[in-house]
Amino acid sequence: MSARTPAPWIQTGTGRALDLMAPTAAMIDLDTDVAEALAREPRFGGHVRGGPYSVAQHMVLGADAIVAQTGSIETAQAFILHDAHEYACKDIMTPLAQALDLRVGKVIEDHLRLAGTPPTMIAGAGAGIFRIALAGLKADLDRAIHAAAGHPWPLAPEIARRVAEWDLAMLAAERRHLLAPAPKPWDPAVEDWAPAKLKGRIQVWPWPKAADEWRARLHTYFPHLAAKRAA
Repeated sequence: MSARTPAPWIQTGTGRALDLMAPTAAMIDLDTDVAEALAREPRFGGHVRGGPYSVAQHMVLGADAIVAQTGSIETAQAFILHDAHEYACKDIMTPLAQALDLRVGKVIEDHLRLAGTPPTMIAGAGAGIFRIALAGLKADLDRAIHAAAGHPWPLAPEIARRVAEWDLAMLAAERRHLLAPAPKPWDPAVEDWAPAKLKGRIQVWPWPKAADEWRARLHTYFPHLAAKRAA
């Protein structure tokens, strides 16, 4: 950032300043800021008619299923944190991210065209720019969040693979439990993935319950955080 342009930041629920360009563990309040914001952040852009199904509930149900079916605390630890960055950068739905990526690419190509750039250098010049920028923002937030939790980042490749697979399984279950019938097929990766086996049909939690349940799992999988809070 230049000396004239201050780094963009957001004010959290507890009054902290979270630097979005250089977040640190010291800026992260897992128990209040993260838990409560995730509990109020809806998945599917809020298009669940039964009420806002939160990112926090998604992570809790997924972590519970992981432990019940595999016994892997390592995977559950990673899953309970895998979308925690969305407390700051929101749950940008995949189709929305794809649309923004295409639009940013078009803007870049239009500017290059107006600047007289040779046509052979324009096609595809802006492809993936938004996606790369968003991934970088999430990675910086993940690094700070995992440091605050005392958890390794980046994840070991095998753990990252398991989290991605469980995320797909949860998505497959959630769309069956919570969404209206699809007007057209989703991405084949979602259509073909087996849904996670959950204990009964998903019922949307009120946000205070979602925050409490996410915080409880955080303390279960990271006991040192519970001890720190109790001290």
